[in-house]
Amino acid sequence: MGFDDVSAESLLNMILDEVDDMIIINDSDRSVIWMNRAAQCGMDISVENAVGMKCYELFGATCCCDTCRANHTLGGPHRCGCKFECRNMSGEYTCEPVPYYKDGKLKIVVQHIRAANKNE
Repeated sequence: MGFDDVSAESLLNMILDEVDDMIIINDSDRSVIWMNRAAQCGMDISVENAVGMKCYELFGATCCCDTCRANHTLGGPHRCGCKFECRNMSGEYTCEPVPYYKDGKLKIVVQHIRAANKNE
């Protein structure tokens, strides 16, 4: 199998699955469309059960954070100050959303989630 036989999506998923930080990808309605293994372990949920859930439901909230930078800005990443505790891991975590816009419309949001004290 050569490099041409590997789709960009498969390659990206393979790489992101090896990242220790949690990565969650949402559509423009905040519904989860993918998450890496670290997020599955940290959130104590399989990707199959998480797909379709709102991202904030994973964090135990009832609505999207008012301070979520994906609501207000182009570009990223931006630390929005959202802090929460994961169900399956101890400690406090922060979310750094990276919104992706196309033709002026929000298409997806990549959430980078890591321990609050990491690299601060």
